Amino acid sequence: MTTLSRPVSWKKNLVALWFAQVGTTLGFSFTFPFYPLFFEELGGFTTERAAFWAGLAGWVFGLGMGLSSPIWGVLGDRYGRKLNVLRSLILGGLFLTISGFSQTPFQLMASRFVIGATSGVVPTIMALVAAHTPREKLPFAAGIVQSGLFVGVALGPLFGGMIYDAFGFRAAFFATGAALWGSAVIVIFLVREDFRPSESALGLVQPFVVLWRLSTSRAMLPLYGVVFLVLAAHLMIQPAIPGLVGIVEGGSHSGTASGIVFALGGIASAISSIGMGWLAPKMGLQRVLMFGAVLAAFSSLVPYFANDYLTLAAGFAAIALFSGGLSGLVNGLIALRSPSGQHGAAFGSAQLAHAFGVALGPLAGGAMVVTWGLRSVFLFEMATFVLILLAVAALLGARSTRDD
Repeated sequence: MTTLSRPVSWKKNLVALWFAQVGTTLGFSFTFPFYPLFFEELGGFTTERAAFWAGLAGWVFGLGMGLSSPIWGVLGDRYGRKLNVLRSLILGGLFLTISGFSQTPFQLMASRFVIGATSGVVPTIMALVAAHTPREKLPFAAGIVQSGLFVGVALGPLFGGMIYDAFGFRAAFFATGAALWGSAVIVIFLVREDFRPSESALGLVQPFVVLWRLSTSRAMLPLYGVVFLVLAAHLMIQPAIPGLVGIVEGGSHSGTASGIVFALGGIASAISSIGMGWLAPKMGLQRVLMFGAVLAAFSSLVPYFANDYLTLAAGFAAIALFSGGLSGLVNGLIALRSPSGQHGAAFGSAQLAHAFGVALGPLAGGAMVVTWGLRSVFLFEMATFVLILLAVAALLGARSTRDD
């Protein structure tokens, strides 16, 4: 148990964790969007085959994350959420650095599983934020954390692409490890926690009974379903982007060109997160979720028909503009509906849904590229946004979420 002589400032924690989130996502984005290029270089694959391997690597990453995240969430509720954040940052940085020494596609694939099993930074940060933030400020705080994620997503691929083009993919992995360790330093010195484990977090079996009840409850299960669909929709198109950029851009520096596309998507997602958070109290959260899904579905047609680099980039940004804020709204609802002392378990379960999205999204996208070509992913993404629309309407029902 950790007790502090003065109250924890949730605002100072939020600012520090925002910077940690930016650094973490910045680091991950140095490498994650470029796995098709890494596999192409390591294995000598065609563009389509490399996209499939990248999708398979995403599935392996999600598998590791799914198997471990509920356990990490329970341990965070028992031993402290700050400690859990540091665990994810330090181990994630270590194994990402080791990935830079991969000599074969299979070694790179194996490293993805270990990284997925040991990292899981986003839910641990959200659990720590939720533990000290006043209830009425939880949606705001969740949106701030989400905006930090998108800032990292916006800048990471741009710098990562430059690092890849200038120094090769191994240097991008080393830079990723350094970014995660830098975020760990921020958490060590600037984040404070007044931790008292709840009774439900004690014992050997009881925490997992609570985890099961929470994750299958009517209040949380629909939200986890939406988390899965939103992430799957976003990630299924990523294996195709570097290949499409290489086709329409026609240049040799596809890492930098792809990084610009991903950067535009990250900026659009950050704007979406802020805009949807502002609109939700005025229009109703369910309505904003449904409108975002509809507009994102129609936007998926733009890159499908794109024959030049600017149209492809604009279409990708449009999808992000209308879908980027969806996950932030859902995270706010998860924080609001989490019982006191069980935020780690709640976001650990959310991370399981996140893991399924990470696992199945890129895998499905890679399989689509091999079977139907690079552009097919946008049609399937459109169909997934339609599923999100139906899920919000059916699972959340007619009940207004304005007051949640």
